Amino acid sequence: MRVFVDTSYYLARALPRDQWHAASIKASKAGMSFFTSSMVVNETISLLQSRGYLSAALTFLERMRLKEEVQIIHPDAALQSEAWDLFGRWAGAGASAIDCTSFAIMRRMGIRRAFTFDAHFRVAGFETLGTARK
Repeated sequence: MRVFVDTSYYLARALPRDQWHAASIKASKAGMSFFTSSMVVNETISLLQSRGYLSAALTFLERMRLKEEVQIIHPDAALQSEAWDLFGRWAGAGASAIDCTSFAIMRRMGIRRAFTFDAHFRVAGFETLGTARK
């Protein structure tokens, strides 16, 4: 099973006090192939840093750079253009520009499932593995 991993999942994993921490640990199963984007990595480390968790941000970044089981997608110009088009469609529902880049990646790669606690993925037609936030 191919799964896209979103910022909300990474934050929940990195922060033991996060309301979704336990769910994030239980979510992963054998036989899954993991994908994320460089933008999700950047958003995760930026949010950790801004919340006072610089050490956790640096640890996360180091692990992501070494993990071979997670394929990091770097958006090209065509993918970014598609993401901006999707932003025009989903921004009114609250999806961020980074969410829309994730949607574009998932569409291009035929990925239907995401590790996320962000309800915008469900609104955009993807299956979320976890309880999504409203």
